Amino acid sequence: MRSVSPATTTPAQAKLASVRGAAVLLALTGLVFAPGLRAGFVYDDRRDILGNPAAQAASFQDQLPETLRPLLKASYALQDALTGFSAPAFHMVNLAMHLGAVLLVLTLVTRVCRLAGHALPMADRIAWIAAGLWAVHPALTDTVTYVSGRSAGLSGLLVLGAIVAATAERPRPLLAFGCAGLAPLARETALVAPLLLVAWQLTLGQEDPRLVALRRAAPVWAGALVAALVIAAMARHRDLVAFSLAQRPPLDALRANVFAIPEILRLWGQPWRVSILPQQPLIHGWNDAPTLLRLTALATLPVLALALRHRAPLAAFAALWTLIALMPTNSLIWRVDPVALRPLYLAGIGLSLLLALMMARLRFGPALALALVAGLGAMTWTRATLYQDEVALFADAAAKAPNDARSHLMLGLVLANAGRLDEAQAALDQALLLDPFQTGAENALRLLKAGAPIARPPAP
Repeated sequence: MRSVSPATTTPAQAKLASVRGAAVLLALTGLVFAPGLRAGFVYDDRRDILGNPAAQAASFQDQLPETLRPLLKASYALQDALTGFSAPAFHMVNLAMHLGAVLLVLTLVTRVCRLAGHALPMADRIAWIAAGLWAVHPALTDTVTYVSGRSAGLSGLLVLGAIVAATAERPRPLLAFGCAGLAPLARETALVAPLLLVAWQLTLGQEDPRLVALRRAAPVWAGALVAALVIAAMARHRDLVAFSLAQRPPLDALRANVFAIPEILRLWGQPWRVSILPQQPLIHGWNDAPTLLRLTALATLPVLALALRHRAPLAAFAALWTLIALMPTNSLIWRVDPVALRPLYLAGIGLSLLLALMMARLRFGPALALALVAGLGAMTWTRATLYQDEVALFADAAAKAPNDARSHLMLGLVLANAGRLDEAQAALDQALLLDPFQTGAENALRLLKAGAPIARPPAP
């Protein structure tokens, strides 16, 4: 009897399987975010888009010298010219950007897993788990489903484009330069792209000759430098930095962010806590034990990652990527809300890769990963649905942060605008009970009792 040799997979078959897998991942991602396509404009959207002349086709060009994030505003103005201020159209573009980012993340994590020396079956397993976990995570709703989240989505897409172009077997310098130069014009935090490439070069690109390493890095650094010069030349960006520095000196901002970073990471690890208004942490003094413990932990992580970059390059890359992605928003520059979800759009890639690296080694890891992706997708579907009803969206925030005065203030404002006055008064009373110095709630109550209209919810 003639023996039959085991079937082997040809390159064409492997490519077809990869294309089918990517299609399934994109379909799953589109499905879990689909309820958001029926949402309207909420919260910051009214100020940043509907009420912003720089986001309107008729006045974009005149407003350009005085605007912030010109590429972002150009995308809004272009949509205004093509579709008007149609909320479904804006949501569709946000989702399309995220689907593009999913493909880039899949490409990047597949590449880094293979460079880390994992055999093909294990490398692909890690990559697919990581891309799946990231693509459908509920923390991304603030970027994908929230129209104003486009700043993080568009800049993240371009940052990923720059890194993928630079780390290809044959680098694409023009594409890397263009993406790195445009990304910060959508969101200034994208200036971090060169440092993300440094993380790759320190961990996974160690075998590159110096000339190859320079060819990879130079276009990304050059693009970021051009963008930085453009941003520095724009008065509104300078004013924004000056305002932030006036609010808190850099060291005070750093102390606050020492507490903010662990809370941001907890939101990724506890997705059921995700809210449009994440609760801000209690900040301690420099000499207090909670500050010293967190500062020590945050300082130890990058040192440990660098120390392990030869033995565990993939884990080192993922850890460095996460920390570097959080640097622009959570280091020396103060933000009114240091705990936010949008920084997780890029940082979550590293976190997903770390979790995938652990799960892929388990005996039932793929099945567990599939169940986790399904669970995260279900939570994301629920969160995307909340954006269809502004009252439900802020009621969810108040329920998840019952001791946060601002959540109750925002709930009271949207209830008042919905004509539910008794419920609005109860929410505003609760905000004042939690914070007697909450002037926003006090003013809203005064208007409510006088029968005067209450303005739409302000930006935080």
